[in-house]
Amino acid sequence: PWSPRPARSQTMGATSEDEGSTGDALDIVLYLFVLGPAVEWCLKSPRVNRGRPGSWRGVSLAVLLLALVAAGKMAWESGTREPNHFETLGVRVDAGTAEIKRAYKTESLKYHPDKTDDPAAPAIFMRMQRAYETLKDPSSRDAYNRFGGKSGDDESGGMTGAAMFYAIWLVLGYLLTMGRASEDARTWAFSGLLALAVVEYQTRVLKYDYLAMVLPHTTVHEKLELLHRLFPPFLHGSRMISQVVFRDIGVYNKMLVEQMHVKVDELGKLAYATQREIAKQGIARPSGVAAPLAAAADGFAKLGGEKAADAAVGAAAPSVARASSGAAVAGAGAESAADQEAAAKQAAAREAAAASQQNNRMTNLILFFLVYAGFKYVMDKD
Repeated sequence: PWSPRPARSQTMGATSEDEGSTGDALDIVLYLFVLGPAVEWCLKSPRVNRGRPGSWRGVSLAVLLLALVAAGKMAWESGTREPNHFETLGVRVDAGTAEIKRAYKTESLKYHPDKTDDPAAPAIFMRMQRAYETLKDPSSRDAYNRFGGKSGDDESGGMTGAAMFYAIWLVLGYLLTMGRASEDARTWAFSGLLALAVVEYQTRVLKYDYLAMVLPHTTVHEKLELLHRLFPPFLHGSRMISQVVFRDIGVYNKMLVEQMHVKVDELGKLAYATQREIAKQGIARPSGVAAPLAAAADGFAKLGGEKAADAAVGAAAPSVARASSGAAVAGAGAESAADQEAAAKQAAAREAAAASQQNNRMTNLILFFLVYAGFKYVMDKD
């Protein structure tokens, strides 16, 4: 047989809004500063990813960690929250007026102070009376189901809270996914936020409850609050995974072009050194390769490679192959040093840009929280 859930303190209703705001702040701190390093370790640890950051093992472990934390938090909140009016009377959210009245009469007789000596009976009986007063009227019952509140008259407050949720996470989602490395995360997060907004519009406004069969005693308002609680870990996981698996195609293509230039320079040095060695030894060149070889050598000489070629020829052996090899090694060493210096400068520039972007992101985040705190203080004071 059904029995009511035990009630929490009666002052819980008066402080539920404050606890909700505190819970949102704790969620932000938890996902940004506690789970952030943990998820980053899962995605970048050589022990987990076996030397390949962002492998499927690391991504799976990060998703599992976020899911476990979210599930634990949801279970704790579900077990400690105050029961809603439908749970108090033991009826489904789609129950009619006659069924609610019948359930109220049946259950209230069990906990009437004159019918039992249970010390908790008066509190349970009073909760049943408040629940019946709200649910007996179809309009107040519908408003309570969709928007929550003590008496079902919080429709405007429910819509304001929903609008504040989307406004806050729209700004936070943009600030937390700034930069090219988080472009995929921004797409995933905004797609999830849009899907959540569509579901909320259909349930709150169009009155279509998708989860009525799964959670028959839970109000629409509570189901949407549950989905709201699941969005922060989704956003955070998307951000961390996107940053690890990101590959900058522009930088990759630039590296390929630089490698091609190095190889072309080495080929020019080799052709010029080969031509000089052949000319010194008086070896007759086949007519089929004379013109291309001379053109390549002349072109490289115009680019300033004569000194490198002379050094290669002076250190070369009598054979053409060994002379060419010495010139190629000397030229490759010079080009390698120049490439290393250029790569070091580019890496330093990228690190400076990343640090500047991170500082700007944290500054914007702090300013946003300050503005939001001031707005919240003014609204609460009014």
